[in-house]
Amino acid sequence: MLKHFAILALAALPTVAHAERIIFRELIVIPVRQIDATRFEVIEADGAGGMQMWCAAGIFSRKVMGLRGGDLTIVQARGPSANYPGRKSVIFTTQPVANPKSSYSTGVRTEGLQFSMTHAYAQCRSMLPDRVVRVRVLRP
Repeated sequence: MLKHFAILALAALPTVAHAERIIFRELIVIPVRQIDATRFEVIEADGAGGMQMWCAAGIFSRKVMGLRGGDLTIVQARGPSANYPGRKSVIFTTQPVANPKSSYSTGVRTEGLQFSMTHAYAQCRSMLPDRVVRVRVLRP
């Protein structure tokens, strides 16, 4: 009897191991609109939080603006979007600002909060592996 149980248990292992490899990915698409040469608006979407908003800012500054170094600073904290009624947004700048604030928090509710572009882009990798952020560039 014990021998049959052991064989059944071993036969079930590949099924269990295979089922654990199923990964569901959550795709978060965040619209971004460039305002001018140094400022852009990240529009909240798909339940994105601060980490995803910083990630989108990092992606946009690197892949769309072509920047590899410098800082990103919040010039307008999370609030109603002037260009997209009913939506919340954050406006970032790549220009230096007076009295920037630093924090370990990835919140987007503090004007003047500053991260390096590298740190903002790194937020994309620090999320759970099943969360993927993509940026959708909006034209003015």
